[in-house]
Amino acid sequence: MNTNQTTGTECAPWCTNEDARGRADHTCMGDSSDCIELTAALDYLTLDEDGIESSFCFVTPVREADRRPGVSMTWEVGDHPEFRPRLTPGEARRIAAELVAAADLIEGGG
Repeated sequence: MNTNQTTGTECAPWCTNEDARGRADHTCMGDSSDCIELTAALDYLTLDEDGIESSFCFVTPVREADRRPGVSMTWEVGDHPEFRPRLTPGEARRIAAELVAAADLIEGGG
């Protein structure tokens, strides 16, 4: 386990952020999920002459200094700015369950 040399705070067991050890803000981050391509998002965008640069999402466990651990979701669609909501573990589970239920309903499984 890493200890922040500036604050003396212990890193979370899942922290892979080597920079967390010497920084006053002590942000622990775990490994991000694989990149999830967002092909459905392309239906709502007007393509420019160069096309869409990227449309993706990934999920990362995070604990910022003096905050409880949470789940960070990074969303980037085309040239729009990134959107990074922070969720509690309970909120993340609820969203995941609702996504599965909606996908099952669409595909006739629920």
